[in-house]
Amino acid sequence: MVDINIILVISIVILALFSIALFFTVLPVVLQLSRTLTSIQNLVDTINDDLEPTVKEINQSVAGIKNILKNSTTLLKSSLKEASVVFISSAYGLMTGIKDYLSNYKTTESSYNGKGNAGTETLASERR
Repeated sequence: MVDINIILVISIVILALFSIALFFTVLPVVLQLSRTLTSIQNLVDTINDDLEPTVKEINQSVAGIKNILKNSTTLLKSSLKEASVVFISSAYGLMTGIKDYLSNYKTTESSYNGKGNAGTETLASERR
């Protein structure tokens, strides 16, 4: 009969061989993972070093553009206000000129209503 000690020793030897095989299989994977993580850390550090000044420049550019837009919108608003005042004044002056021009004409036979002085009297009597 087989002694239990021999079975125990054989089992421990098989377990040790399996553990050694597993260790030598996992060791290269762990070493490669360590190198990969180191490379990733270096890459992130390089990106942070290069990206930080670029982000600062972009922020400064955006702030400058905002200031330019604020100034230009303020200038545009004041220009539009001045233009509207000039346009309204011009339109009022034009309408006043047209009314004055037309009021200078007395109704005669050659007038624009074609009825002459008699036409104004009839119109005045019709209004009453």
